[in-house]
Amino acid sequence: MLVAEKMNRVSVVIMKEDMEPVLEEIAKAGVLHLTRIEEIDAWARDLESEGVGKLSSEYLKRHRKLKLFIEEVSPETLHDEYGRSDEISLVDLSEIDSGIAKVEKRLEPLISGRKRLTEKLSELNSLRDQIEALVPSGLPVGTLMRSTFLYSAIGVVDEAQLTKLTRLLETVPSVLLPYQKDGDGVHVVCVVLKKDKTALDRSLKEVAFKQADLPKDLSKVSAEIQSRVVNEIGAVEKKLAEVREDIDGARQATLPQLVGIIKKVEAAILLLRIKDYCKLTDRTCVFSGWVPRELTDQLVSVTREKTQGRAVVEVVDADEIEEVREGTVDVPVLFKHPPSLKPFQMLIEGFGTPSYRMIDPTIFVAITFLAMFGMMFGDVGHGLVLLAGGFLLPRKFPKLRDAGKLIIYCGISSVLFGLLYGSFFGLENVLPTLWVKPLENITELFKFAIGFGVVVVSLGIVLNIVNSLRTHSFLESFFDKAGPLGGIVYWAGVGIVVKFMLSSGRLPHRLLIFGVFVLPLAVFVMKGPILRVFGRRKRMFPEGAVTYLMEQVVEIMEILTGYLANTVSFIRVAAFGLAHAGLFVAVFSLADVVGRAPGGLILSWLVIVLGNIGIILLEGLVATIQAIRLEYHEFFGKFFKSTGSKYKPAGLSGALLDQTN
Repeated sequence: MLVAEKMNRVSVVIMKEDMEPVLEEIAKAGVLHLTRIEEIDAWARDLESEGVGKLSSEYLKRHRKLKLFIEEVSPETLHDEYGRSDEISLVDLSEIDSGIAKVEKRLEPLISGRKRLTEKLSELNSLRDQIEALVPSGLPVGTLMRSTFLYSAIGVVDEAQLTKLTRLLETVPSVLLPYQKDGDGVHVVCVVLKKDKTALDRSLKEVAFKQADLPKDLSKVSAEIQSRVVNEIGAVEKKLAEVREDIDGARQATLPQLVGIIKKVEAAILLLRIKDYCKLTDRTCVFSGWVPRELTDQLVSVTREKTQGRAVVEVVDADEIEEVREGTVDVPVLFKHPPSLKPFQMLIEGFGTPSYRMIDPTIFVAITFLAMFGMMFGDVGHGLVLLAGGFLLPRKFPKLRDAGKLIIYCGISSVLFGLLYGSFFGLENVLPTLWVKPLENITELFKFAIGFGVVVVSLGIVLNIVNSLRTHSFLESFFDKAGPLGGIVYWAGVGIVVKFMLSSGRLPHRLLIFGVFVLPLAVFVMKGPILRVFGRRKRMFPEGAVTYLMEQVVEIMEILTGYLANTVSFIRVAAFGLAHAGLFVAVFSLADVVGRAPGGLILSWLVIVLGNIGIILLEGLVATIQAIRLEYHEFFGKFFKSTGSKYKPAGLSGALLDQTN
């Protein structure tokens, strides 16, 4: 679990006539991570390729069309839920097109009809909304607009100007009807005699009246027309329901056909993509890839069986390949984790994929992340809410299964720290306190956070040292900030501080400080000469002795201040734990205040419930972000020096097929 699965590079040479059956078996096996053979074998660069790009694009077009049909008739049939084809072969395009045409003939009229009716329904609803927004119910707007003796204006005026408009219109016979509020504005209808039109326009101008832009058909609106629109909406909704029933009926017949065709298309796309990795001579086909060591014999056996022994298969351990040792070729990475650790892979993949020889940090991330989250979000009640949310999330959204597990783990951590804090939905008199109350033991909480930070930073240094041994770069990393020398300086500094605190302000003996702290820094200054002696540098001082000395002084300062900042950063874990408890104090204080008002008991409980919901949403997000930040910057920064690529075998569930989405 701590190291990647050992990989073998498999190179295969087969006859051209054996190409189709062999590649079909490769696709069915789904264990070969294909690579360009010319990346390692320079002799293959001049060989020809199969040239499948144009044909692949044709199959991709059909695949997109089929997916659209499936989404139209059965959105719940997700791409990875309708199963994969057991038969893998390159089906002719004409057969695919024939199947698509039959389905299209049945579905296209229904889908087009549903789209047309949906658009019409949207337009009618929009028209109804305009009528309701612009015209007061029952007002005969059409009659007013056509009146010989009356002049009317419909629009919006600022609510603060409504009184002024009323006063301005007092001098003329008029009707001012406010009928709907819209933010700071009020929809109004103004009616005056034709002879007073000028006076009305002048008054409206003074109050910045905005004339409603009434379409011609809307200007004739009356209660009768409004009723007609509503009736038409009902008729369209009825037709739409009928079309949807027809589509439901067609689904039963067409969905199996669609799924059958798309499986064949996906199999064809996969074969073409595998072919794209092949190199050809006049009579042979050559390809290569990476296979986990334990699956290599199975692949070799299948290849020889399909070619009746007419195949040359070369298997080489990844560690024996010069380009891999030099770091010019990446080996795909496969870590085998128990299902319980899968959610934490998401956190690591957000930063990058560990390279082939790196130690897998998943187990360490799981422990440290949950510890930090629990310390910042410690409350039994809130933890139980997270637990419930984690269980319910995958049921509603199956694709978020791993996210649901992560929330469950965070809930468990929150419950455990809640027991240590004695907190249940912020109430501290319900449960006994097994460790500390954050707001009453601030110093102890901060000490624990700093100590936890020392452990995490130290773990990062240790992993960096182990990785340097595994990648045969110990000497190069010896002088790294997180290398063995930097680790000695850090641990010596931590030891001096601990000794100082435990001995009431007395420092260790000078010789001890010199030996464990100053001497390693002096060795760091000698980096140039030491690397020159071991042949890792051409010159001791590439830019001159003075420049070199200044660079070393700056680097030493960076190491000292960097480690100090890394460790002190973990104070934020305690700080957010205090903030979590502090928010409870604010919520209960507000609940006490509103509790004295009439109906105070109900208001008080409402404040407590809403306050807890707010804390869960806000602090849950903040705690997650801060824990991830500390993982990435203070932990990963010590050892995550290079990233690799994930092992993605060529199969119907592999990366090559994912490119079609």
